Amino acid sequence: KSKKQVVIVGIKQKTVLYTGGGTKSEWLAASGINSAYWGYVDAIVSRESGWNPNATNASSGACGLAQALPCSKVPGNGYNPIDSLRWMNTYVSRYGGWEGAYNFWQANHWY
Repeated sequence: KSKKQVVIVGIKQKTVLYTGGGTKSEWLAASGINSAYWGYVDAIVSRESGWNPNATNASSGACGLAQALPCSKVPGNGYNPIDSLRWMNTYVSRYGGWEGAYNFWQANHWY
């Protein structure tokens, strides 16, 4: 039997700055995060990025509302506020959820 060569081709998504507009309330609603946790989200995002979807840490390269590091961790586009919030919603599970992430941030000034 002849051997076949299989080539797997992936598409690396490009991370581009966000130009779509919107408000934090619209982004939160679109992200699917339960509104009961919006206060925790607001507290963390306000300190991490100031709700600037295009925020980039000059020294680490962390990006977006969530300051994901590396930026490529975010499925979709790290600068898209909805993608960033959706990723953040799964990331905070390491702290047991939003309240735990908030408490950790308060104690350490990072999460």
